[in-house]
Amino acid sequence: MSGPEPAAPITGAPACGRTAGLVYLIAAALVVADQAAKLAAVLWLRPLDSVPIASWLSLTWATNTGGAFGMFSASTVLLAIVAVVVVGALVVLAPRLGGSRLLAVGIASVMGGALGNLIDRVRIGYVIDYIDVHFWPVFNIADIAITVGAGLLIIATILGNPQCFCSGEDSD
Repeated sequence: MSGPEPAAPITGAPACGRTAGLVYLIAAALVVADQAAKLAAVLWLRPLDSVPIASWLSLTWATNTGGAFGMFSASTVLLAIVAVVVVGALVVLAPRLGGSRLLAVGIASVMGGALGNLIDRVRIGYVIDYIDVHFWPVFNIADIAITVGAGLLIIATILGNPQCFCSGEDSD
């Protein structure tokens, strides 16, 4: 008797490891883009100066010690802790994702945006904002990523698309 036969490979099983890699790659690209744009804003703009790009768009260097729309101002430490917890949870969740690209991009976007703003909070004590559409508070690429990512997660949930929790056997 030679022991139990190995299980047959599961065809069509989601490639969880590749999905996690995609999540980390997208998140890293968003962090790089966000930090590069913030560096450009600091180098090329003066605080509170506004450079018109179009009738509805300007580049305006603003700082934000709070969260979205300036809520929780002077709560940099609390917001940094929340960002660390959120990013940590998403890093743990990413390898458990199924094959849903919508879910992967949503998680990657939230992760990348949260990391981009977290870097600012830890490094300088506030977030640098620079995109001014005149009818909305000034924001940045990280804020866009968080908002779009949250929207994609909502859409994935509505569509019944959140394929999560691959078993270890399915992972790459």
